[in-house]
Parts: sequence; C-alpha cells; structure tokens
Amino acid sequence: MTLPTLSAHVASILGDVLVERLRQETLKQEGRFPHTCADAEMSDATRLAVLVEEVGEVARALQRGAHDPKQDLRAELLQCSAICVAWIERIDAAGAARGA
Repeated sequence: MTLPTLSAHVASILGDVLVERLRQETLKQEGRFPHTCADAEMSDATRLAVLVEEVGEVARALQRGAHDPKQDLRAELLQCSAICVAWIERIDAAGAARGA
C-alpha cells in the first residue's frame, strides 16, 4: 500500500501543532497549570473537560468580530489539535506500560 504524500502546507500545519504542543509543556513547566493531557495524573474526564473548553473557544472565535477572526480560529484549532495529541500520548504511554 502506498501512502499519499502530504503537501508542504499540511506538513507546516502539523509543525504548528507540534509547536503548540511544546508550548503547553512550557506553560506547565512555568507553573501556569499543573498538568497537560499527556500526564498520567489527569483523568480522562478532566482531559475531556479541557478539550471541550477549547472547543468552546473555537465557537467563541467563530462568533466574535475579532481583529483577525481567522487567525483567532486557527490558533484555537491548533490548541484543540495539540490537546488531542497530548491525550493520544497518554493513551500510548499507558499501553506501553501495560506491555500492549
């Protein structure tokens, strides 16, 4: 099976998700919040609450007449994406710990 090639634009977007994911870890190190969704100390219910809160910010970005609403929307979507990546990190780490 051959995999499709990603465009340079899609690769750039994925890079932006990585930058946001790293920003989350930096904020945690700075003490802005105690955990990220990648941390074992956070429950799935709390992870969901974090994600839903970010989805709410996506909705607000769509509704408000901000200076640059598309940039606001893009930033919020990147944050949602990075939260999902962190959650997947936790799932994979838990599976590896169980030997799965």
